[in-house]
Amino acid sequence: MKIFNIAGTIPALALVLSSGAAMAATTFEQGFETDTSGWSSNANGWAGSIQRQDATGLGVTPFEGSYAARFGETNEPGIGSTGPFTGFDHYRDTFPGTYSAQAAIYLDPQWSLGSGFDYSVASSNTGGTHRRDFIFHVTKDSSSGDLLVGGSNNSNFAPREDLETLNNFNVTTAGWYIFEHLFRDDGGTLAVDLNLRDASGSLLFTETRNDPADTIPGVVGGNRYGWFTDITVDGGILVDSTQLNVPAPIPLPAAGWLLLTAFGGLGFAAAQRRRKAA
Repeated sequence: MKIFNIAGTIPALALVLSSGAAMAATTFEQGFETDTSGWSSNANGWAGSIQRQDATGLGVTPFEGSYAARFGETNEPGIGSTGPFTGFDHYRDTFPGTYSAQAAIYLDPQWSLGSGFDYSVASSNTGGTHRRDFIFHVTKDSSSGDLLVGGSNNSNFAPREDLETLNNFNVTTAGWYIFEHLFRDDGGTLAVDLNLRDASGSLLFTETRNDPADTIPGVVGGNRYGWFTDITVDGGILVDSTQLNVPAPIPLPAAGWLLLTAFGGLGFAAAQRRRKAA
């Protein structure tokens, strides 16, 4: 599976020289090649629909592999119409260091005016409860006719028609795009970069969300859910290559001890509740 995150750029030598170094390990991965496990829909007690399809059913070539999924929305009592949901591998109440979630989603500027979707990845508190949502908004803007991508911390469970007034990206070419949530420690508080990338991984757009109240390690835990809080595109949206990438300690290779000797003994440092986005 394709993974685009900063941890993958750590030089090999640095990994050898530090037993405490960390790089992203993919702890959750669903590309819909064999099933839809890990994503909940109206078929297993949640909301929204998921159809696993090949290129013939999708109408386009999958982002990778032979299959992707078509996500639609259905009504969830008490909330309204929402889409599929994932808890990834599990919720985390401890901030693990820089981590990311990603999904490949097919965008088409020919969508109907006023249609679109919201996609949230949430953070937990250190107590294991919900902390905050970080949401991509995608809307075929009714006033401009542009297909716009923006980001915020709230969802009204409907396409946002004001994205042209916010930091945004105008999608002019149909194709697969990578939606990446990058969670990081910015001087003791949580910063989340909502990164939009093209299919090759090149960065197209960033919206960074940072609230001074989200302190690390006092308040902020690790990942919570991924949730399509709204999908209003006719026929649903196409989704592939969904992942959670969390840092994992890298064991010091045997060769590392030789480097230790050579350098004179250098020292080495060694979350689900379904809820309305808030």
